[in-house]
Amino acid sequence: MKYNISYIQELIIDHVGGTISDDDNDFLQRAIAEDADVKQLWNEMQYTLTSGRGKDFLGNLDENKAWKKIELKIDAQPPISKFKGFSKWLPIAAILCMAITTVYYLQPKPIANPIVIAVKKTLKPVIELKLANGQHINLSDTSKQIINTSFAHLKKGTKGLSYELNDNKTEEWSTLVIPPQLTYQIALSDGTQVWLNSASSMRFPFSFSGKTRDVYLTGEAFFKVAKNAAKPFIVHTNQTDVQVLGTEFNVNTYKSNTTITSLVEGSVSTNGHNNQKLLLHPGYQAIYAPENGFLTQSFDPGIELAWMHNIYYFHNTKLNDISEVLLRWFDIKVVFDDPAKADEAFSGAIQKNKPIDVFIQNIKTSAGVKATFKDGVLHIK
Repeated sequence: MKYNISYIQELIIDHVGGTISDDDNDFLQRAIAEDADVKQLWNEMQYTLTSGRGKDFLGNLDENKAWKKIELKIDAQPPISKFKGFSKWLPIAAILCMAITTVYYLQPKPIANPIVIAVKKTLKPVIELKLANGQHINLSDTSKQIINTSFAHLKKGTKGLSYELNDNKTEEWSTLVIPPQLTYQIALSDGTQVWLNSASSMRFPFSFSGKTRDVYLTGEAFFKVAKNAAKPFIVHTNQTDVQVLGTEFNVNTYKSNTTITSLVEGSVSTNGHNNQKLLLHPGYQAIYAPENGFLTQSFDPGIELAWMHNIYYFHNTKLNDISEVLLRWFDIKVVFDDPAKADEAFSGAIQKNKPIDVFIQNIKTSAGVKATFKDGVLHIK
């Protein structure tokens, strides 16, 4: 297996900083054991970051200056047409964000109405596979790696869920549900790989027996579709249908009136209401809203798809919109005691693996925002 060195660097910094998750730590230790280059990188970075100079560096970084350097790199880079490898600046930005936590840059905007965002759940989030017969399978349960059903053998591994069909190969439609805070990956029967973001779900058949390969998405997912010219792959959302033969693309439906399809490789045809159609080319995204139809623009995969590496970049984004990310990634209740704050705009980055306290502290010190977090409620005023 070939490991992404930039991602390994992030995990090593998290490990040294004591913030790495159990799953990421397992992945890191396996990479160290299997790859000599990773092991060498581990030894070098661990020595450097745990030395006196390294500790001083991590402890004395000027957060605002560091983020400004990252922001300049973001603004200076042109759009990139491929996801693989991200932007050239991304590994640097990700590592710096790891070391300096998260920083924010404030730009005032007009006053908005009071906003209250969802209620925090107290139960531990669970990834579920809901079968057509009503059975619910807890995919977060680590005690079972193999699950046998009447139509397939399910296997849970480090790369998510995969399965082998029984001889009957019936469709057996099921729904994969990803709660807030978590992400998940699944390999479908045709070889297509799907990465689902937090607060998302996908309804799919275990076997594609018809003339098309159809799945139904809510939330956000990245698709790497196995090529099959005779059987198109179609992603259905509430507003659009995205049809491909074999390609890589991202679909975001988080906003109720907007669907964003971002094409990394190949080509896709997307249909909206009233038979509106658009052929999309790599490096471009189609933004669809029923009242406006399709709008196309270029995008940077390093920013658009950073969620797959547990990073969310935002530029001149309203705090209200950022709060929706906090809801999906941290599953907290957000209340704007000062309605004007909801419409103020920020630039910066959030890392899912960092505690919510990091966001609160930085938004208070860097942007002059008053915020308190108690009993699962974040008040911003």
